[in-house]
Amino acid sequence: MTLLQRLISFQPVFALRPTRGSVLRIAADLSSFWVAFLLGWFLIESQTFTTLITHDSAHVVLFLAVFSFLLFIAYTDAGLYNCPHRSSLTTKIYRIVGINLALLVIAGLALVLAPPSANVTPGMLLTTFAGSALLACLARVISFVLRSEDGENAGPAEFDRPDEARVLVIGGAGYIGSALVEKLLGLGKQVTVLDALHYGCEPLSRVAGHPALTIIREDFRHIEALTRAMSGMGAVIHLGGLVGDPACAVDPDLTVDINVTATKLVGEIAKARGVRRFIFASSCSVYGACDDTVDETSHFNPQSLYARSKVASEALLGALNGDGFSVTCLRFATVYGISGRTRFDLVANLLCAKAVRDGIITVFGADQWRPFIHVDDVAKAIVTTLTAPIERVAGEVFNVGSDAQNYTLGQLAALIQSQVPEARIVSDDSTVDKRNYHVSFTKIRQQLGFEPAWTLERGIAQVVTLVRSNQVGHYSLPTYSNVLYLRECGSQNFCTFKITGWETEYMNLDHITPSRGAQQIAAA
Repeated sequence: MTLLQRLISFQPVFALRPTRGSVLRIAADLSSFWVAFLLGWFLIESQTFTTLITHDSAHVVLFLAVFSFLLFIAYTDAGLYNCPHRSSLTTKIYRIVGINLALLVIAGLALVLAPPSANVTPGMLLTTFAGSALLACLARVISFVLRSEDGENAGPAEFDRPDEARVLVIGGAGYIGSALVEKLLGLGKQVTVLDALHYGCEPLSRVAGHPALTIIREDFRHIEALTRAMSGMGAVIHLGGLVGDPACAVDPDLTVDINVTATKLVGEIAKARGVRRFIFASSCSVYGACDDTVDETSHFNPQSLYARSKVASEALLGALNGDGFSVTCLRFATVYGISGRTRFDLVANLLCAKAVRDGIITVFGADQWRPFIHVDDVAKAIVTTLTAPIERVAGEVFNVGSDAQNYTLGQLAALIQSQVPEARIVSDDSTVDKRNYHVSFTKIRQQLGFEPAWTLERGIAQVVTLVRSNQVGHYSLPTYSNVLYLRECGSQNFCTFKITGWETEYMNLDHITPSRGAQQIAAA
């Protein structure tokens, strides 16, 4: 969803959960706007209070009301109220100045079209928006200084000591993260989410304002924010990155940058900060194309840049395992179902939506095998790993899914048609995906006791019900698709990082030898 669409729909406002802090910030910002205007009215224009309240100045009050509302909407969308807790001071100032500058331009255009008796001059506009930005920024600076002093008084040792109850979820506002965060809060964990929030705060709207939740609106490649977020964390769950074959293919350099280069940095900082558990979201797509049933010891045959980036990340993180730093890689099956962030770029969800909206279920390669798992069960598997005895998961890799949910795409289409009988199945073998893998999930079942609660039939019913309810927009909207969002917004929304060249070696692996730490644990 574009910025204009979000503003018009008022989604940021509906996602806002009023707390004492957010109410105070809103009141301070709106007061700053009005104070700045009054300074311009009395000092710059030498007007009186009497002229302000006369009938002829009704349009002045209208100006104040309209732009106060626009300021509130824009600040909310920028995360200054619903996701402000530990964003960097520089980021907040940039957003405030940018928003006020944009509104100044809009107000200037409106002034050109206004009647001559408008009583609002260019000087007043400049004073109002510049003064408002200055006062709002000053309030953030004062708040930052006060928090810094509080942190110093608390003592560095207390702040930095890793705590098993504190969990950092990188990418926690995404498809899987929004389901996971709710479960972690339900366990009584102190949860910090580090996420650039490209899709807004809506995925976490059900838990917004929770006293145990902190949201940091930053790209996880921002080293300062990442290091700060790691402080005191007992566990890090890394869900961040570009997800999906089509999305990763849009900009290969950006994919390597985010999925490989930055992941290595995340692991190294986590280990340096004393984090005990590190859980990484990998994918069964690393197996690529294989005629036999594969397990965690099978060789890789990745068929896409996305899959190769997961292989590289597993190798890099596995090398860090040991010395009190437990790394666990979870290879998720193909995910389906509904969470805080709706996605229709996943095969099961997409075919359900097309069946309901278009009456057609188009299958490319009906005989190809895929393992499936519901997004809620993925979150459950992560929690199971997080709470398992550390010696069972340190240095380990687990396929996450169930043997019962290995299906061909043709079988998936038939299950959907059984619930949407008016839809017809169309098999198209002209463009066949090379991926084909039947996966064994014995290890996670036997070693961690994990069993999914959802069946594919039940998940199909959930998606079909949602689409039929018209509670979501058309499945083709960019907000529901990683690749469409990336194509529409471009890579300019993602900050740059530095690819140094070592990544190439890791992008061409076909097998990973267990780390020394993992071998020692296995032999113990």
